[in-house]
Amino acid sequence: MSNLQYKNISESGVIVRGFGGLDRLTINSHSSGTVKIFDATEAGTQATATLTQSVGATVPASHGQTELTSSGAMVAGTHAVSVLTGDAIVAGNVVVIGTKTYTFKAIPDPTEAACEVGLGASTEEALTNLFNAINGDYGSIVAHTQVVAVAHDATTVTVRGRVAGTSLNTVATTGTALRTVWADTTLGGGTGASDAGVTTGAATVTIGSITYTVVDALSETYGAAAVAYQVLKGASEATMLDNLKLAINATGTAGTQYSTGTVAHPYVIATTNSDTVQKIVSRTVGTAAATAVVNALATTETMANTAWADTTFGGGTGNSNPAVTSDAATFTIGDITYTGVLELSETSGATAVPYQILWVTSEAVFLDNIKLAVNGSGVAGTDYSTGTYEHPQVYATTNTNTTQVFLAKQTGSAGNSIATTETMTNYAFGAATMASGAGATGRIMHDTITFSVVGTTGERVLDFGGEEFKNGLYVTVGGTANLTFGYTVQ
Repeated sequence: MSNLQYKNISESGVIVRGFGGLDRLTINSHSSGTVKIFDATEAGTQATATLTQSVGATVPASHGQTELTSSGAMVAGTHAVSVLTGDAIVAGNVVVIGTKTYTFKAIPDPTEAACEVGLGASTEEALTNLFNAINGDYGSIVAHTQVVAVAHDATTVTVRGRVAGTSLNTVATTGTALRTVWADTTLGGGTGASDAGVTTGAATVTIGSITYTVVDALSETYGAAAVAYQVLKGASEATMLDNLKLAINATGTAGTQYSTGTVAHPYVIATTNSDTVQKIVSRTVGTAAATAVVNALATTETMANTAWADTTFGGGTGNSNPAVTSDAATFTIGDITYTGVLELSETSGATAVPYQILWVTSEAVFLDNIKLAVNGSGVAGTDYSTGTYEHPQVYATTNTNTTQVFLAKQTGSAGNSIATTETMTNYAFGAATMASGAGATGRIMHDTITFSVVGTTGERVLDFGGEEFKNGLYVTVGGTANLTFGYTVQ
């Protein structure tokens, strides 16, 4: 870059052509005046467009919502449990679980075919070997497919059904009389320490194609395979609702509040939560087709004292409010489409959707937020959505309670091709594209600078720090002024 150069002017014109940097402007004197600085070689005007709100309100897009309410106790699904008691076990004694027989031997053959378990030196050791065999940790004996051994001591082994519900209640549990005795002849027979599994059919919550099953204990807690979309009931219905929220959103800890393999619901997110009510909100706003899918999602349950606001997500009963389509809530400038919404997606905890603009309370506030969004000012995540960036082609200028003016960032006729369209009720652009751009294509480096009303003489300097220009420097002068530009060129 060459040394700093200077040019003194008193009227509009070209300062320099080519690539360089604007260093400073010295105001030598003026009686009245303004200056506008372009990255260009001749004067040009910007294309413009105005978005106007007529009489009447628009209809912002909105997220659908519904509620699940608990009014009393529900019954979680449970796993069948039984206990085997051993006493002076000897070789040849057997334990039967379903179709599988374990045989105690002094010198065992611990293969799946033989399924023999070592006696060891005591009843406790024999039962420990049985515990391991049931779980597939003894020789090459395969883990039992219906139960998992969950505890053992000097005289007992406790087994639990691998899945919740009633399906395993009738699994046979027998053994050698007086030596290997079960609490009941079936896993869920109900005698003594034999507890029947409680059906999961009366412990479900369904949203769309996903059914959540409320259980007293997750299957995986005791070493069985995880069953996706199990939700731990916990100590109360309030805890159940907390855990259901975590499961729907796939937050919290999988394997603790809900089962491993549970993923976030693709269409909805669980938001506000109390001891008795769980609010559900659609993740996004969308087109009519997408909105119809969300509104039609089944919302059903089988639990006692628990009810949805309606049988479908957007059914419209009580606090079931259908989502409102974004089809009639958009405006487009260039390649960017903005959507007016009653609530930003991220407000409910869903992923932010760029270029959403919050309507808030009125058209005037909406127009204010439009200006902020287009200019990338204001607060992302509050006035408009996170991920919304300053428009690359235009900026928003004059704003009233009913209008918003947009100007192309570049001068010249090229700006006249920038699309300006909308789908909003009671809103309109003057045309489908911007208009009134003329002259050479250039860039406004500094819009109108008005000289302060001080003495008409006396030097004042505006420092621009070597601001880059690519085409050249062109200035328009309003009123009368004596100005000196300092610049560098390549």
